[in-house]
Amino acid sequence: MSVGLQAKLLRVLQEREIEPLGAEHTESVDVRVIAATNRDLRQLVQEGRFQDDLFYRLHVIPIVVPPLRERIDDIPMLVSYFVDKHATRSGKSIRALEDGVVSALQQHRWPGNVRELENTIERAVVLAGGSTITRDAVTLEPAVAALTAGVPSLSLRQNVEWIECETIRRALELSTVKGHAARIMGISPRALSYYLAKYPFIERNNAHA
Repeated sequence: MSVGLQAKLLRVLQEREIEPLGAEHTESVDVRVIAATNRDLRQLVQEGRFQDDLFYRLHVIPIVVPPLRERIDDIPMLVSYFVDKHATRSGKSIRALEDGVVSALQQHRWPGNVRELENTIERAVVLAGGSTITRDAVTLEPAVAALTAGVPSLSLRQNVEWIECETIRRALELSTVKGHAARIMGISPRALSYYLAKYPFIERNNAHA
């Protein structure tokens, strides 16, 4: 949203009035606004890319939603909901999940949060050959680490790639400003651009979080 458009939105929130296109008079509006973002708005305010008045106008009752990996007890309920949703859409009858499916999903880090989980379940429903979703039908992003104490495999190359992805992902969680994220990791913005081109799913998943 441009700074100019931010100013218009701020005026609507403050004055509770809008001026329809082509109208000669303003009209009063009575609305409740719920705003969501995956960006660091305080950082954007400091950079002059987000109006501070609009930030404080929106920041009345902030609700911080923890990432899915920090609320794994929600996963069984979400899985059940998404299975029913996508089975109905695809005209399939899915009655059960194979043992180990839910536990495998609970060990995944889910950088794409609930959206990534839904995509995973939708894919599993499509791939299911019968009324049961098997572990083989559940495919997870190979470059994302599970919630284990060590590295994901004995493959040196895979472990190096995992460390690169995890470092970049965590830096982008701290700051969505790429220059700042690069400084956090001790690399140049150009080097960060190289890694984001190498692992495009990191930026894509971060945008959906």
